[in-house]
Amino acid sequence: MVFADPSGIRWAAGIALEGADGRAWPPEAWVLRTEEEAEGEDRHGPFRERRQHFRVEGWTAVRQWRVYADGAAAVRLIVRREAGPPLALRRMAVLTGLLEAPFPPTSWRFYQNGFHSWSFAGATAAAAADPRTRLGPFGAPMVFDVATPPGPPGLRRSDLVAALVLGPRALIVGQLTTADQFVKILLDGRHRPRLEVMAELDGLPIAPGEEIASEWIWVEAREASDPDPFGAYAAAVARAMGARGRLPAPAGWCSWYFYETRVRAEDVLENLAALAGRRDRLPVALIQIDDGFQAAVGDWLRPSPRFPEGVAPLAQAIRNAGFTPGLWLAPFLAWPEAPVARAHPEWLLRDEGGRPVSAGYNWYRWLRALDPTHPGVTDWLREVIHTVVHRWGFPYLKLDFLYAAALPGRRYDPRSTRAQALRRGLQAIREAAGEEAFLLGCGCPLGPAIGLVDGMRIGPDVAPHWAPRLFGLSRPFRQEPSLPAARNAIRNALTRAWMHRRWWWNDPDCLILRDRSTRLTEEEVRLLVTAVAISGGMVLDSDPVAWLPEDRLGLWAAGLPPHGRRPEILDLLERPFPQVVRLRGTLGGEPLIWIAFLNGEDRPLVRTWSLAALGVPDPAQGFAFWSREVRILQGAWTVRLPPHGAALWALRPARPGVRWWGSTLRIPPGLEVTTAVEAERAGRWTIALGRRAQGAVWLALPGSRPWVRWEGQPLDPAPVGPGIWRVTLTVQEGGLLEAGSETP
Repeated sequence: MVFADPSGIRWAAGIALEGADGRAWPPEAWVLRTEEEAEGEDRHGPFRERRQHFRVEGWTAVRQWRVYADGAAAVRLIVRREAGPPLALRRMAVLTGLLEAPFPPTSWRFYQNGFHSWSFAGATAAAAADPRTRLGPFGAPMVFDVATPPGPPGLRRSDLVAALVLGPRALIVGQLTTADQFVKILLDGRHRPRLEVMAELDGLPIAPGEEIASEWIWVEAREASDPDPFGAYAAAVARAMGARGRLPAPAGWCSWYFYETRVRAEDVLENLAALAGRRDRLPVALIQIDDGFQAAVGDWLRPSPRFPEGVAPLAQAIRNAGFTPGLWLAPFLAWPEAPVARAHPEWLLRDEGGRPVSAGYNWYRWLRALDPTHPGVTDWLREVIHTVVHRWGFPYLKLDFLYAAALPGRRYDPRSTRAQALRRGLQAIREAAGEEAFLLGCGCPLGPAIGLVDGMRIGPDVAPHWAPRLFGLSRPFRQEPSLPAARNAIRNALTRAWMHRRWWWNDPDCLILRDRSTRLTEEEVRLLVTAVAISGGMVLDSDPVAWLPEDRLGLWAAGLPPHGRRPEILDLLERPFPQVVRLRGTLGGEPLIWIAFLNGEDRPLVRTWSLAALGVPDPAQGFAFWSREVRILQGAWTVRLPPHGAALWALRPARPGVRWWGSTLRIPPGLEVTTAVEAERAGRWTIALGRRAQGAVWLALPGSRPWVRWEGQPLDPAPVGPGIWRVTLTVQEGGLLEAGSETP
């Protein structure tokens, strides 16, 4: 089978099979016996299908190749054991073959999607090495799939989906169905470039007369400059897996990034009181108690001494105050000394030697993984989740360290793959929690969770420092891709933004806004706020609320509620830490475009873009949220940012007359304007915030005698530039702003 693109990209792909014992049936061993063609239609649209029938000693195989009207293809491989003894299979290659392109491999780039929430995602040189960790077995499960660790430089591996940038074109290859197997996309560029799509079978046994089908695989070529290169793929996965479209996502407060495991019931109540007292300015709904409430990881129903009455009374207090209670759990993880591990050693995932599998090292101990294919584990999970949600009253659950269910090991059900084990556990949780519960995945392999969770952490933990730190040290761990750090969290919030509102609500992790007990600089706080706000994802803060100065409290409020829109990462396939994000909107019937410039580097950024390349009207009127700059932009645009700095611009077509330019009431500015009527001499803008706030609005008011009214009351505008005036508003929920100009 040959996938060809008019640009000259050519991929001649065969099939292959590997046994768990090391036996292999490579592509050249398979004989193509017959081919047949047909037409049909599935949930992705009408297609033309080619079926290829292969044979090798002891096996037959059928590969289905469906081509849709837009040129995208879906491929599946079904292998059947015809003769010989039963075998355990390691993996099957649905597509494997040499890749040719009229561009030198040294110029190729590879977008790699990591295994789970905390794994690196981003575009790097194809010849580079996959991200690793200096933490060895202590941290490996929290960085990549330990069943397929990173290989040597030039051998690249991506989980779920990859993009290979070949000159002006990008080859998108991804897993279309995600419930049964993990799929790896491998690019071996060490000799002649070879691209492989491997469905992991994890030792699945097969006897004569039985067959195994791979997941469906999506293949398409798109322009590398496409601002949404994964759009068609992500939409197809959502259709195939029944992604949940829940609205809205909760916004609120989380205990973790200040209190950590030392959190007490009193801390939760103090922050509850602080939020209740600021409700008119801070319209949050969620108060989430994180790790630390439980006696031990795995001992969820017995409280820590710091919560002597448990958390059920706290849930009631949170509800009584008008908020939604949330709780953290790591349902597939247990400390070795936890009762669930001691009383039920048969529930633990074990290696071939019968020893408990390591789930990594945290909380100063080696961790154990529970096996969700054991009926005792799923019964226990259902009881825990039912208790937490329906008896204690927590309709929001943050489910953490979910990779533990997908670690390699010997399972109770030998016919379950790792992906199926994880999905079986998540399905039990969803059934026990009910359809109305909001489930947030974290530390989770992404594919099997689609259709079961409402939100997903798509990056590493944020932290009150820019680069990773461990044991008080920064330099040895600075390049760690998955350790907690603001840099790592922001990077993945950008590089996985395309998943947002297609598969779930993206969770970019919490804001950290305090000005004490933090190493984040003012520039880094601005970068974090900009990335979270423009991402459209969930918005939570994790500070002692009473500590927040008014300006930082205002930044949190300005991002509420989450706008939910999905931004475009304009340089997603160019670099590991994107620099340019675009969000589209309208105001008064014409485009309102937000552009965020982000500098994740440790050196200043000076770069020039054309307005046309950014998709911005030329000329454009621009307002910079952080610097309060107002200007007309034409042609080229040079941006200068300090290390770890950010700029956020609101841009509209430059036209004469009375015009709205920008404000400090909302991030991004302009989202608060629900209707606008603008003319040569007067304008009217309806503002809706849903909270009390004070901020400034910038208006273009030509002429020498401007007037402004807010809710019918006159205001005094202050000049800030030729024809540009600023007014300060005190908003109660919302109101009507009117302005105009008079000529003498």
